[in-house]
Amino acid sequence: MDLMENIPNNNSKKVTGVKIGFIIVIILIILLIIAAGAIWVYSQKLLSEQFKFNLDGKRQNNYSDNLFLFQNDKVYISIRDIAPLLGYNVYNGGYGEYTEDKSKCYVNNSKEIVSFETNSDKIYKYSVTSSGSSEGQSFDIDSPILSSGSNMYISSDGLVRAFNVRFDYSSSSNQISIFSLSYLANYYSGQIANSAITTKTSELSESVIYNNQKALLYNLVVIKDENTKQYGVASLATPSNTIIGTRYSSIEFMEGSNDFIVKTSDNKMGIIGSDGITKVRLEYDNIKELDKNLGLYLVTTNNKQGVVNSNGKVIVYQDYDQIGLPNTINDSNVTNKYILMDNCIPVKRNNKWGLIDINGNEIAPLQYDEFGCDADTSVDPRYSDVLIIPDLNGIVVELDEVNGNTKTPKYGVVKADGTLFINIVLDSIYSVTTQGETTYYATFQGQVIDLVDFVRQQTESWEQNNANNSETENNSNTNETTNSAQNNVNVNS
Repeated sequence: MDLMENIPNNNSKKVTGVKIGFIIVIILIILLIIAAGAIWVYSQKLLSEQFKFNLDGKRQNNYSDNLFLFQNDKVYISIRDIAPLLGYNVYNGGYGEYTEDKSKCYVNNSKEIVSFETNSDKIYKYSVTSSGSSEGQSFDIDSPILSSGSNMYISSDGLVRAFNVRFDYSSSSNQISIFSLSYLANYYSGQIANSAITTKTSELSESVIYNNQKALLYNLVVIKDENTKQYGVASLATPSNTIIGTRYSSIEFMEGSNDFIVKTSDNKMGIIGSDGITKVRLEYDNIKELDKNLGLYLVTTNNKQGVVNSNGKVIVYQDYDQIGLPNTINDSNVTNKYILMDNCIPVKRNNKWGLIDINGNEIAPLQYDEFGCDADTSVDPRYSDVLIIPDLNGIVVELDEVNGNTKTPKYGVVKADGTLFINIVLDSIYSVTTQGETTYYATFQGQVIDLVDFVRQQTESWEQNNANNSETENNSNTNETTNSAQNNVNVNS
């Protein structure tokens, strides 16, 4: 009999217990890992669902809750809230209007002014020159500007155009990223060794450099050959892919048309498209974009000016001493001094002004001494200059009465087609804006006339006479007057 068979094996039990404990520990560790993984996945899900806003590559935490508006699968951005973040000042009212109308606003930095109006699908951009004057052009945007509360909202596509930024929205990561033009210029300047987009030179002014930086938004970059000191254009995606060869002494990007004004070493200028195709031959002393939507350009040779279109076709021959108005009239209705009311090109020769339409036809002869009327603010500081009267679809013209050595300016109004609308007998024309409403006044023989109301009365009188008189009598009497003080202030029907 084996006496040891009935004695328990304690060592075997201990080993089994250790194994079980080890297995339990392993299971707990696995469960902890699974739990940690689940927590991590959930936390990442929460993070992905949390909205993120990055500006110039940096996460933004302190910004207005009203900055973004999501509507109909589109992103809208508060103009008043985004402007300071991008280095712009923002003001209520339209540019040049000096009102606190919150349905309008404008922003500016040292290079540009941009104006906005609620429910409009256009914005106006004014390039501020070193002299402080500005010239503006309209740009279409994809959606009208919205109003919500006290804020005005612009679509993301409109934001890109208005503020010269790159915009990206990822719905999957719930993230918006905006890159300013200055950030992009500095970034690509560091990435592309032969870029010429940050440093002012004798050939490229500060304003030209700014315009050239905008080409980055369209995947183009201005480059320079450091050996020849000549400029060209390359693809931003493939900088080695030269689109315009480095053979020009200067080059400037034109926003909207995405073309380039170039100058040769013998100082002749023309236009080359972003595809490298010459649009306007390089044969002019100077060339300037007049209107991107119409594709019209002011050209100058031997101090004579004309107009060509984007295909190089001559619209207005170079027969004029000046095309476009001087910067003497401060009328907020004038957004482009070269093309008034989308049709009229002011031209000057031998100190007389006239009008050419956008097709090159003379519509008002060279007979006027000036366009517009300077307001006499010494009489009342509220008075403002007038060149365009929108309610009349008219342009103010001046013709001087000469008596010996004395010249007395007299004013009238021509229509957008150049025909005389109000005879040139008025002593002055000015406007007054009160609470956002502008009234246009004229003085005639010591009396003040509400010009728009006067035209309305004249029109009603003419229509009444037309109803009461025979057709023959009506055709022989197309000028009507309203009272004895206005006998010479005729509206030509």
